[in-house]
Amino acid sequence: NSCNPWELKKKVLPQHTDHAGVMWHGTYLSWLEESRIDSIGKAGIQYIELLNRGIEMPVYKIFIKYLIPIMIGQEIIVKSSFIINKGPRIKVNSTFTNLKNKINAEASIDIVLINKETFKVVRKRPDFLEYYLNNLKKGP
Repeated sequence: NSCNPWELKKKVLPQHTDHAGVMWHGTYLSWLEESRIDSIGKAGIQYIELLNRGIEMPVYKIFIKYLIPIMIGQEIIVKSSFIINKGPRIKVNSTFTNLKNKINAEASIDIVLINKETFKVVRKRPDFLEYYLNNLKKGP
């Protein structure tokens, strides 16, 4: 786990909520994806470059625990830490934290490296990727 998580600051807008002004569950998934892509970019490689090199990183397992409702107008920081070992699986642990440092939700996502053309799992990671994955694991 990285000591310092990657952070993405978001504001809850009307399109992120249901009719009661509570953040809709689909928004959590969208923000988790945005946080992962943002973190990968900050670690030194843009996601589009991974795609151009034939690597895709789809989600294959996700868990979200909703603790405190997130309401319209709130500012939230999605904090994400990456657990990266030798295999093709990468675990991302995230929290949705408000500006008072209270955790509103927790998420755990497993992604896997696949070959974009064959959709087969990449068991031996390409050398170029190791540097960026180490950056991602260390955090900002």
